[in-house]
Amino acid sequence: MEFPKIKDIATKKVVTVNDTDSIGLAVKKMYSSNHRDVIICSETNPRFGILKVNDLIKMKLEDIDFSTPIGEIKYDTVASIGEEDSVVRSMELIDKRSNCLCVVDKERNLKGYISYYDVIATIDPKMLLQKRTIGDLMIKTMLKYASQEEKTLSVISLIDEGIDDCVILTDERGEATGILTTKDVVKLFGEERDLTLPVKTYMSTPVQSVGVDIPISEALEFIQERRFKRLIVRDSRGTIAGQITQEELIAKVYSRWADILKDSANELSEVNRVLHERANKYKVMAATDSLTNLPNRSRFEESLHAEMDKVRRYGIDSFSLILFDVDDFKHINDTKGHLIGDQVLRVLARSVEQNLRSSDLIARWGGEEFVVLLPCTSAENARITAENIRSRIEALEITADLSGVTCGFGVTGYRPEEGVQELLKRADEAMYEAKFSGKNRVVLT
Repeated sequence: MEFPKIKDIATKKVVTVNDTDSIGLAVKKMYSSNHRDVIICSETNPRFGILKVNDLIKMKLEDIDFSTPIGEIKYDTVASIGEEDSVVRSMELIDKRSNCLCVVDKERNLKGYISYYDVIATIDPKMLLQKRTIGDLMIKTMLKYASQEEKTLSVISLIDEGIDDCVILTDERGEATGILTTKDVVKLFGEERDLTLPVKTYMSTPVQSVGVDIPISEALEFIQERRFKRLIVRDSRGTIAGQITQEELIAKVYSRWADILKDSANELSEVNRVLHERANKYKVMAATDSLTNLPNRSRFEESLHAEMDKVRRYGIDSFSLILFDVDDFKHINDTKGHLIGDQVLRVLARSVEQNLRSSDLIARWGGEEFVVLLPCTSAENARITAENIRSRIEALEITADLSGVTCGFGVTGYRPEEGVQELLKRADEAMYEAKFSGKNRVVLT
């Protein structure tokens, strides 16, 4: 089977800046071209770079002057691929963090770029995906929500590292009225808008969404036509059920393709080999938090449901949950900077993970919150475990001038007659009781 060359699928129009240009010029180019990132060229460095909207958010929150030359800041590099190479080669090289490859000629002149979606659209056997729906791939996840009355900069600060991140905005009744995406953030920075105004001034409205029963093929077209990075998904009642990002969709479809293409091993042996390798890699990526390298919320929810099923079906000893977050984390970010805040989360995650049993599972729940699943553990024993974690965290030295970080813990045991929402709500309420009754403590409920 012969696959097209990179030059046949590459996007030829590339938005670029030089590393001697200012951050502000990069923002203007991103805004005018409706891009969430820009390729960085350099006369002194042979490798290309990429500046993403999430980098801009961090710099804005750290009050970095946008007149600063790009060469003076840290940015990710982007791998290159020859325009005469095969698409199969791109599947081995394409990088998750930059989400694209730069396409170069023999003299290494920039000729274009390709993204994940370009590769997928080339190889995707779409007819085989028309009967599979988003619901087949998606696990219900909790989105980030904020009031439409909050200050815009406060809402922007909720957006994580992922270029696909977003915040759903709600009215006083809790109903979704709009959304703030990384694309909106580029526009706000590009137009130098007043970020102290309520976010409803700038939010995208209404929230564009798809039903949970939409075929994957239509979902891919929906993303491509609108240049979206995510799908907001509603259930059969019209309620927002969660989101699936382009990256997650691609990762899950890769796994599906690997199964489908195994039946054509003789004809497609080369693609099978690459897809098998990539499917395993993407399976891990889709379930891992990129900052802490812990399992993410989606992976945790899978494990939580599986543990609930075991207790109900086999009558094994029940399990417990520990939900905790970092005390005064916003103050750490505001006074030490977001890079130190990230370091706090990484060090904390590594410390807790190293002191759990192999059967336990810790995951990043979101922001500065973490959750621990303790199989076959009573609520009282979980409380003791939480106390041990609390004291270890308090003793950690994050950096030379930062130690004594504390956390508030909510602990609860699973009751077989309840659902997952009741369980999580109880743990959440206990954590907030710890937070508002003095911090650095454990509350058992």
